[in-house]
Amino acid sequence: MRLVPLLLCAATLTVNGQTTAPPADFVKRAGQWMISPDPAKRQAAYRSWLQLGEGAMKDYEKALRISQKYHEQKIDKVTRGESGKNPYEIFDLECRELESERERVMKLIRTDWKKEGRKIDMLRDEMKSLTKLHARVNKLALADTKTFDAAFDAAVSGLCEATRELERFEEEPEFATLDDEEMREELIAGHLEAKNLVKLRDKLLAAREAMTRLAATDKANKEAGNWADSSMYEFAKVLNRERDVCGLTPLRLEEKLSDASKGHSADMARLGFFAHESPVPNKKTPWDRARLAGFTGNASGENIYMGSTNFQAAYDGWFGSDGHRFIMFAGGPNVLGVGISGVHWTMMTGSKN
Repeated sequence: MRLVPLLLCAATLTVNGQTTAPPADFVKRAGQWMISPDPAKRQAAYRSWLQLGEGAMKDYEKALRISQKYHEQKIDKVTRGESGKNPYEIFDLECRELESERERVMKLIRTDWKKEGRKIDMLRDEMKSLTKLHARVNKLALADTKTFDAAFDAAVSGLCEATRELERFEEEPEFATLDDEEMREELIAGHLEAKNLVKLRDKLLAAREAMTRLAATDKANKEAGNWADSSMYEFAKVLNRERDVCGLTPLRLEEKLSDASKGHSADMARLGFFAHESPVPNKKTPWDRARLAGFTGNASGENIYMGSTNFQAAYDGWFGSDGHRFIMFAGGPNVLGVGISGVHWTMMTGSKN
């Protein structure tokens, strides 16, 4: 706090009632404050210059252009690692590998392997490798970026402030019609390093949001209510973990879609059939059953399984069966119905606002 009045004192030197050219020590100190990462110092420097009056404005304009150039170069230096390794570039390198591997593995997941055992084993191995890569990327996405962000944001803010102050000396200021946030976006868009950094930052934030979305879905499924038992939750947990590894939206357990699934599993167990087409009146197709149960969204797919009460067995059985796997890894659905009756399982996917 003591530094501000000292700068102001140097800035108000007058001779015969008129402001003189600013003294060299003021120019030096003001210049240092104009490139400071501390916004309070930068603002104090601008105010001090303006108190000098018209006689000092040429020197002020010159100082602003020096400051503007400094902040532009500072952005370059920060993004290139001057203030420590760029966490966004480190993340992006691994993330690009993950994106490439996801695309490759998803083609394998959506290939009809005719249930050939060796191919399914290969697919499981591919998923294990993708899961490890995904875990590394998520770990990098959680890196502490505060120090790096502060250095970058200070340089961008300094550039914006100097650019705005320079409008005092321009007949047709380039950014006069823009508010401060709009001008900031324009300056970033026009600076190669800053533009790229913001893209990488958005990419990392998207990875964090995906982790948050998965955790929120998992929590909602676990706390769904009395209609959802532990086997339904555990199955949804396994499926959503693998969908997340592949970059797909996690599925939220939906009560009415689960009612339709439970009903079909119970009908198969009670009547001794195993098919998507039911002999029960008004329940012939999965869409009939979803509608009858009161599901108001769009049902999109159904899988059935018989042979175990274990959720992992049901998941593995469907994963190893091409058409069933396609439904589990479809990109459109956002809700899931699961219903179990003894060793009979039914799952349904759907979309709901």
